Parts: sequence; structure tokens; C-alpha cells
Amino acid sequence: MTMSSDAKPTILMVDDNPVNLEELAFLLNDAGFDVLRAETGETALELAKNRQPDLVLLDVLMPGVDGFTTCATLKSHPATREIPVLFMTALADTANKVQGFHVGAVDYITKPFQYEEVIARVQTHLTLQKLKSELQEKEQRLSRIFENAMDAILALDQDGRITMFNAAAEQMFLRKSADTIGRAVDRFLSPELCKTVTNFRAGVPAKQAIWISEGMTARRGDDSEFPIEATISRVESSGQQLYILILRDINERKAREQAEAECHTLRGINSYLQEEVLASRDGEELIGNSAGLRQAMALVKQVAATDATVLITGETGTGKELIARAIHNLSGRKDKTLVKLNCATIPENLAESELFGHEKGAFTGAINRKLGRFELANGGTLFLDEIGELPLEMQAKLLRVLQEGEYERVGGTQTLKCDVRVIAATHRDLAQFSQEGRFRADLYYRMNVFPIHLPPLRERKEDIPHLVRHFINKYAAKFGKKITTIPERLMSDMQSYIWPGNIRELQHIIERAVILTNGSQLANVECVHATASAGAQAAGPILTLDEAERQHILKALEATSWRIAGNQGAAKILGVPSTTLRSRMERLGISKPV
Repeated sequence: MTMSSDAKPTILMVDDNPVNLEELAFLLNDAGFDVLRAETGETALELAKNRQPDLVLLDVLMPGVDGFTTCATLKSHPATREIPVLFMTALADTANKVQGFHVGAVDYITKPFQYEEVIARVQTHLTLQKLKSELQEKEQRLSRIFENAMDAILALDQDGRITMFNAAAEQMFLRKSADTIGRAVDRFLSPELCKTVTNFRAGVPAKQAIWISEGMTARRGDDSEFPIEATISRVESSGQQLYILILRDINERKAREQAEAECHTLRGINSYLQEEVLASRDGEELIGNSAGLRQAMALVKQVAATDATVLITGETGTGKELIARAIHNLSGRKDKTLVKLNCATIPENLAESELFGHEKGAFTGAINRKLGRFELANGGTLFLDEIGELPLEMQAKLLRVLQEGEYERVGGTQTLKCDVRVIAATHRDLAQFSQEGRFRADLYYRMNVFPIHLPPLRERKEDIPHLVRHFINKYAAKFGKKITTIPERLMSDMQSYIWPGNIRELQHIIERAVILTNGSQLANVECVHATASAGAQAAGPILTLDEAERQHILKALEATSWRIAGNQGAAKILGVPSTTLRSRMERLGISKPV
């Protein structure tokens, strides 16, 4: 199934509730989709077969043929097998959702519907389907190129007469094998190439094989010449010398390399798009109405339509990646790829390869060409998280790309151009880093064209109730629970706590609390009690931020017997990556007691 870039995508909605159909049809029509409706599985199968929709939204529980059977039937027929199916369900049972994936669905939408979620998921899977179709077309094209560009192989006797002429040679020289066997090879060689082959047959040079590099040409049956690269070798068969001439059309080789590069790029973009789908399911949300958040979002709307470089600052866990995603989605590049790279997680010796890619054989282990993030993001947006951790040597090369839009792959000689909008984020004070020589001042000024600061959660206390309810709803739906009340004291403690891990820490605490909740009231778990205790201490003598953070990290480490990583580690409780926790421990002088 191939979607036209001009036609409206067609969505088939299947639900036995006419009210749901009417409501969703209005929403999807308003979003620019054509909508087909069916109230039974039987009708849906007939419509899918005859109208070939681009996507199916399918209810699970229906009289007669239910959603699982309908989906399985769609996937059993070649005409409808490739149509993505998204289940619409109010079922909270994980087994039902797993069954949906087993019969071929790609996703599910939980009732009651969140309209933004419906549109986002529909658009995401339509984009994936389009990309999959393009990838298949590219792979088919690449397969045809390989078949047609197989090397031409000619076997010659001692007198230079052709004894073998393979199918690729027939195609290359525009002559049938039957018309060439027994004839002199000179007919197909330019004078210079003919001299080289004749000398080799005479023993000059006295080698078993020689490589004929670019610069020579061969001649087709219609007398047209084309550039070649070739090898010629001598073998002995039944006491007779034979010469094997293998030729490759340089023009065809270059076309094949270009097709390989296009296909490799498409695979890389597809991989990043898959990551974006996962991020859209599990990521945090920009929720709240505090003055700091409103100010940040106002700046996002101002800068999104431009191609200006943006530097997002704020503590770990404040949602800097979400701001980057918002800028991309509001920009003219929204239909292109948003590629991400966390500069703190890549080894220093691989930073250049991650950013700019490398050629095959550029270093030990480089067994294939690798496309860098700038190449994958061409035409779109590149988000460089934790830019303050980028090695100084790489900062100079990044500055060149930002200023000139040019770079080279590691081990390559070709200068590549790119059209990429760069958004960077950091929890570091880059101005201070630049004064200390730990970050290039020229790169800092170039990155700091349009700064956006995200306030920490302790400065957004009025947003905490909204965030708490959002995460409760999210994880209650995920774990099949119904939570309607939150203890007042618990909410008060959460609002008084300083939250060194910010929104990410809050999210993990609520997830843990929901897991441990048995009734309709959110449970008080150990980490929440620790939070409340820390909040109570905050009401006493005011500590410096570093000291408060140090005390909180020590409590988490003591509670986990100084285990940092893993599901039972301190980093999980604090809601931060283990690398971030180790970095903070080093900065605050925290070490395990002997």
C-alpha cells in the first residue's frame, strides 16, 4: 500500500457505538483525514477490501465478529495485510492489549479518548507507514541495481579470443554470448586497454594478476565508450593458459553507491522515527500554568518559526527535551526528522563519528560506513542534549558546522553540506565554563543566540498538583487501577519539598506509589515518606541548595546500601540517570564510607 503525498489519508473507524463514530469522525475530518465508518466487523472487512484505507481504528468489543477476529482477518489477506491497525479499547487488562499485538495491531488508544493523543498516534503511524513504503521502494531499486551491475566476466585464450562471456557482459557490451565466443576481445577494448591486456598475455608485467584502475575505457557493441575499472589474471587449465578479465562499469558503480547511501539514510531516519514513537508514549508532558513555564512557552512560540540556534538551560529533569520537541513541532521543519544526541553518554573517542559519521575502515571496528547525526537530521532538527559535556576538540568542529554548514565524515575526504537547525540543552553554567576554559567561548556565543531557561520544580510549586494528577492518571491506566483521592498531607509535603530531581523525580515517585496502591487512595510509600521528611526539614533552617541536594542524595544512597544503578538503585529513586548521579556525587564530594 502506497500513500500519495497529495491525497488525504483515509481512516477506517470501526465501532458498534454510533456516538463514538460520530465524535471521532468529526475530529478526524477536522484534522484533514477522509473517514470511512463501520459498526460491525463484517462491514469493516468489506470496506477495507474495497476501499483500501491507510489506517484502521478498531474497537475491541463488538457483537458478532469482535475486534481481535477482525484484525486477524485483515492481516491474513494480502490486500489488507499492510494496513496498520490501532485498537480502541477501554480494557485495562494487559493480556487483552498483548492479544491485540499478537493478532497484528501496531498500537492501541485507551477510552475515553484524549483527542490530542488520537491525532498524534494516527499521524505517527501514517508517517511510519509512508516511510516503510518508501524504504521498500528504495530496497527494490537497490536490488535491481545489484542485479544489473554484476561484474562482466570474460575468459580469453592465449591468442586473446573470447571463450566465456557471462550475462552481465552481454548487458554491458550489448552483444549476445553466442555472437562473441571465439572472436577477438580487442573489439571491446579501447586502444590503451587493449595494449595493457596484450602486454599482460605476453608476460608484462610478470604477475599473476593486475588491477586496472580508473582512466581506461571499454567499447560497447554500438562503438560507444564507457569508463571502467578491471582486473586481469592468468590461470592454467588443461595445460593451457587462460586469462580472466573482470570489468566494472564505473558509471554503474557510482550509481549503486548513491543508491546504497540513499537507502542507508532512509534506514537511519526510520530508526529515529521508531525512537520518537516510543518517546511519545513514555515521555513526560509540559503540564502546568506557572509564570516560569508560561514565559518559556512564549519564547518557544516566538523562535519556532525561525531557524535560529536555541540553547535551553535548566536543571536535570526539568523537561528540556520536551521544549526542544515543541520548538521542532511548531517549526517549518516539523515534517522532517528530529534527531537527538546526548553528549554526556558517548565516549570521547566516538563523539566525532556520532556527530559526523565515518567511512568504512576509518578506524578499527569501522566495518561499514556510518551516517552521523548531522547527516540523518539534514532538512530537520538536531537536538544536542548536555552540550556542556562535549569534548573541547569536538566543539571546534561543531562550531564550523554551525557557521559554514560543512563537515567531513571520519576517514573521508568529501566535504558534505547540511541544512540542520540545532537546538542544544545543558544543566551547566556555560558562561562560567567558558571563563574557566572548559567550553569554547566562541561556541557559547554562537549557541546562545536565543536562550530559553526552564525553572526548576521548586520554583513551580503551583504546578505540582497538576503534575501529580497527570502522573497518577497515566500510571493508573497503565497498571489497571482507579485512584480518586490523594492524601492532603502528602500533597502538602510534595509542595514543600525542594525536588532536586525535578519533574523526573516526581514522576518516578508517583509511579512507585501507584504500583503500591491497593484501593482508591494513593499510597504513602517509603520514597514519598522520605520526600515528606525532607520537606519538613526544609521548613527548618534554610540550607544551601548544594547542601540540601547532598543530604537528599545521601539518604537515597543509605536507603539502597550505596547501590547507585539498577532498578533498586539510588538513581532510580531520585529519578535521574546513574551517570548524572555519579557526576553530582563527585561534584558534592560524596563517597562511600570505608
